[in-house]
This record gives sequence, structure tokens and C-alpha cells, in this order.
Amino acid sequence: MCGRFVASTPVSTLASVFDADVGEVDLRPSWNVAPTSRIAGIRDVGGSRRFDTFVWGLMPAWRRSAGSSSPLINARAESVTEKPSFRNLVPGHRCVVPMTGYYEWLTTKEAKRKIPYFISRRDGLPLAVAALWDSADADSGGYPRACIITVAANPRLAEIHDRMPAVLKADTMAAWLEGDTAEAVSVLASLGDGILEPVEVSTKVNSVRNNDPTNIEPVSRQLPDSLFD
Repeated sequence: MCGRFVASTPVSTLASVFDADVGEVDLRPSWNVAPTSRIAGIRDVGGSRRFDTFVWGLMPAWRRSAGSSSPLINARAESVTEKPSFRNLVPGHRCVVPMTGYYEWLTTKEAKRKIPYFISRRDGLPLAVAALWDSADADSGGYPRACIITVAANPRLAEIHDRMPAVLKADTMAAWLEGDTAEAVSVLASLGDGILEPVEVSTKVNSVRNNDPTNIEPVSRQLPDSLFD
């Protein structure tokens, strides 16, 4: 699952990294992006990549009619072409959500509480995460909605949580944005060990009210040493 992430890299920098037009995106850096927040995403528009603003979380019609206020923030890659909420979006509503990194929480009986980790690329580059988008609705402020696709975690990250975002590399990002459905779905896979680095951070990130660069600063271990020995 991916339920919180960091988007602190300026959009102008992201545009250069991902060879995309900035468009009309004007968002402040955030070190604690939560569901229903406005986020930046990249779409393929007429053969060119363009940044747009989205709201994080899909609200399919059936969910609204059922009276639910909780958006769908993640879609599992294994069932994305089968689930009614997502399957019609895969052919033509694919996008990429750039992240500086994301948070995941480790829950153990030994720790007796959830311990947050900030997970980012070792080389410092932003993550390109596969996502789906849907049209704006009455509650999205005129912005289209988006959800993040998750895959099974690689062995190292599985020590923290069994799911991770579907992080794309340069060639697979092109396939996701520009390829046909079969090609796009084929690149939804776990990023191998050694590219992403988890760092234990303070439990202050548990509250979305805490939103500043200190969120991602490493802290002393809050777990018994035996857990990772």
C-alpha cells in the first residue's frame, strides 16, 4: 500500500528530469502528501508529456452512490485490468505520479506501535510511479482524480510492508504512458533490491499536520535490534 508520500522536488526540476511540459501545475512542496490532496501527475497528450494537477483518490460512481467518502487511493497491479473501478481506465487513462519518496509503516508486536520509514532512490532522483486517472467530479474541485498502482514489494522492502508503489524506470515509463494496454501492464513490476533505500524516520509523520523537511530526517532506531539481525 502507498498511503502517504513526499513531493518536495520543484515541478520545474521534475519537468527537466522527465522531459515534460510544466503545464499549469503550481503546487507547494509537501513532505506529507495525504489522500485527497492535490498532486502533480504526467500524462501523454498528443505524443508529448505534460504535467497536470490531480486529486489523489478515485471516486467511482458506484462508490459515491453507496455514500462512501473514502476514495480509492491504490490499485493492485495484479487485478487492475479486472476490477470494475480500474479496468476501463487502463487503456487510455494512464499517468505517472512523481515522488521524492514515500512512507511505509512497519507494524510488529515487539515495537508495539507503527514505525514509519521514508523510502527513496539511493541516487536521489525522483520516483516515477505508475498511476491511473479519471475525470473530475463535483467534489474534486475541477481536477481529475488519480490513484497509485502498487505491486508486491521486493525482498528488502517486504521486511517493512508486502506492497510497494509500481516504480517505473526510463524505458518502462515510456511503455506505461505510450504503449498499448498489454505492453503497459507488462511493465508493472517490483523494482529490484538496491535501487530504493528505506530510512527509519520519526513518528511525527503519522500526523498529516506535520509537514516540513524534518519529516524525512533519519532517527535512531525505534525497534529492537533483533528485528533486522
